[in-house]
This record gives sequence, structure tokens and C-alpha cells, in this order.
Amino acid sequence: MPRRLPVLPGKILGNVFVLLVASVMGFIYYTYAQVWAPRALNSLPVLLMLVVFNIIFILLVWSFVQTMTTDPGQVPVFWGFHLGDPE
Repeated sequence: MPRRLPVLPGKILGNVFVLLVASVMGFIYYTYAQVWAPRALNSLPVLLMLVVFNIIFILLVWSFVQTMTTDPGQVPVFWGFHLGDPE
């Protein structure tokens, strides 16, 4: 049975911020779609605007998920080695 990592307050707070950002993104998408979707049936420019908005929103969600699931890496070994070094 694998060991579980301890649940730290920072981890819980980080998840709250992720949920906050996701809810803001969902609210913006919902309100924008509610305003323009009924008008898209009668107008080609509105339909094109909605298609572009949906493509950009899908790219935004994709980037958000990649950001949340990608390892941030580490600081290189000699980063800042020559900054302020008297030698």
C-alpha cells in the first residue's frame, strides 16, 4: 500500500485558488455564450465571433490543465552564480 503525502494547508489553499479560477472561467464562458448564442442564428459575423471565442476558450482551458499537470522543474545548479559574486 503506497504512503500518502500529508495534507498541508498550502495544498488545500492552492486547490481553492484553482477552483476559484476555474469558476471564473466558467462564469465568463457561460455569460458570453448566453448573450451571443441566441443572436448567432441570424447573423454570420456573430456566429464567426462565437466560433473564434470557443476556439480561444478551448485553448485557454487546455493551457490551464497543462499548467496544473506539468512538473515545474527545478532551478539550474549555477543559476545566479555570477550575480553579485566578488570573485
